[in-house]
Amino acid sequence: MTYPSLNRRHRAGFDSKPPFNCALRSVLKRALTRLLALCVMALAIQCSFCFAQTDTKPARPTARPVGPETPHLEFVTEYIRELAAVERIRAAGEEENNQDKKDGKLPFAGVIHTSTMFELELGAQVRMLKSMRLNEPFDFLIPNITGFYERKIVLWRRLGEISSAFIGGPKEGVDYSKLAAEMPKIRGELDFIDQALFEATPSLFATLIDMKEDSKGHASHLIITKEERAGLISKLDDSFGAKLDQKDPNYAVSAAIVLRNYLIKDYKCSDEPWD
Repeated sequence: MTYPSLNRRHRAGFDSKPPFNCALRSVLKRALTRLLALCVMALAIQCSFCFAQTDTKPARPTARPVGPETPHLEFVTEYIRELAAVERIRAAGEEENNQDKKDGKLPFAGVIHTSTMFELELGAQVRMLKSMRLNEPFDFLIPNITGFYERKIVLWRRLGEISSAFIGGPKEGVDYSKLAAEMPKIRGELDFIDQALFEATPSLFATLIDMKEDSKGHASHLIITKEERAGLISKLDDSFGAKLDQKDPNYAVSAAIVLRNYLIKDYKCSDEPWD
């Protein structure tokens, strides 16, 4: 499974020069449209099930206590870790697939291995993000990211199931041509989601911006110190290495590149003087 690449002209659509020019709630508009389009079928099934339970009384909703907001630095640090984990699994899966080709093996066992790794990692990421919370105007970020991840889990699980059907020889009653046609459709949905997550990157960086205006009316400072910013840049460098210099990176690496570009721009840190 590979990610589509993203050229420099596409990345140039994100302006990382202060003052930050991103309308926070509009950034994920296209991303949310993607998620809704992908989940229409699942929602329809759920609704059909609910309406069928006509004799069941609805449960009374209970209010959940609202915990403190997660520090934005902690949230961004975790997201960088998640990007790196996804990229490691993708790269390992690609290497395994290439080796299978050299050995003359069919790719199905490798797909099962990779899909299982993605399923486990994305599940852990969902649990971690659901333990976090952001206040307005960033309250929409975590629920939407976890929604994307949960959809990816379903898709990767299905790829594993299809690959399992091809192992062990022909089985009665299995439409292999239909299964084979389903695989590229699933890959297309995964690519769709990865692009949407990439397009959300400016909103993630915006959580680190201090919205207090300087003397010129610009939001020119970050809420993190110089040491903390250096730590984030170092984490990106260590996690992605030479991939950050690729001319045609995939979406996960492109998101890391965009985050790094924002961090090395002319924003001042919280421990630097204000103009």
